[in-house]
Amino acid sequence: MTDKITSAAATETVPPQNKKTLKKADGLSSKKKKDYLFAFLVLLYPMGLWAFFFFSTNIYSVIMAFQHIDYFGNTTFAGFDNFVEFLSSMNSEGNYLNYAIKNTLLNYLIPLFICMPLYIFFSYYIFKKTRGSKFVQIIAMVPRLVPGMVISLVFKRFVETALPSIASTVFGIENFPRFFSDPKYTYGTTLFYTIWLSFSTSLIVYPNAMNSIQQEIFESAQLDGVNNIFSELWYIILPLIYPTLETFLITGFSDFINNGGSLITFWLDSAPIETYNMGYYFYLETFRVQNEMGYPMLAAGGLIFTCILGPLTFLFKYLLEKLGPSTEK
Repeated sequence: MTDKITSAAATETVPPQNKKTLKKADGLSSKKKKDYLFAFLVLLYPMGLWAFFFFSTNIYSVIMAFQHIDYFGNTTFAGFDNFVEFLSSMNSEGNYLNYAIKNTLLNYLIPLFICMPLYIFFSYYIFKKTRGSKFVQIIAMVPRLVPGMVISLVFKRFVETALPSIASTVFGIENFPRFFSDPKYTYGTTLFYTIWLSFSTSLIVYPNAMNSIQQEIFESAQLDGVNNIFSELWYIILPLIYPTLETFLITGFSDFINNGGSLITFWLDSAPIETYNMGYYFYLETFRVQNEMGYPMLAAGGLIFTCILGPLTFLFKYLLEKLGPSTEK
């Protein structure tokens, strides 16, 4: 009885305006809870599917890395033998894993330091709606409008057959290089094709991110002395679209080991050794395995690269967030 009287007295001492504020705060908190519950229920099914198919496949791969599988399919615990075998195979004579590691690093670093500035430049060119920007956008979008197998066949025929014919007929050049047959040019040709395909995605995402910037920001920047395209791009646009750039950089870094590029499309299992990368290496080894006996070593190799790349990805993310521009005052 005393507690009820005390509670009632405390309620009466609260001013009417504060009572309304408390009720409003409680109502807002309840609305947030309902929003969170709705978002959770919407995402529950797709996240459940992702978790099931991701963990069900990868957990077995982790288990297999520590197993021996004999000819009859019987499994025994192997310890770290598969890891030792994979690492020793890297230095074995005739192994092409060294080519794959080198090309994988180049496939990430060349687009990062050379192509990323071009992506941003052409995206800014489209964003400003400069003369000819529509034509540039259409050319970049052609690979996405045509099925991948068709565009790869057309590209290969054009480079390997049409270009030498044009060079011989029009310019009188008889020894024009065969960019797919000559090992000196094969890697560069496939890298160029991969970069060309990536332009279409970049010229959609980056201009859209730039278009999301409010016009008042540009007007205010002009009053502060930002009066040319280079200053606007450097001081206004790049800091404001940095989260988009960061997302592309992190996802590209986390996936560059698995990315086989266009080698499977062009050659299936007969690509020149000079073009191998890690994605194609694991594809090729899996393709050539005759039975389950060869899978544990490949699973161990995948686990090794996962243990290396996982922490590096989080470190890379941390550095991008730490060293990136801040738009807050």
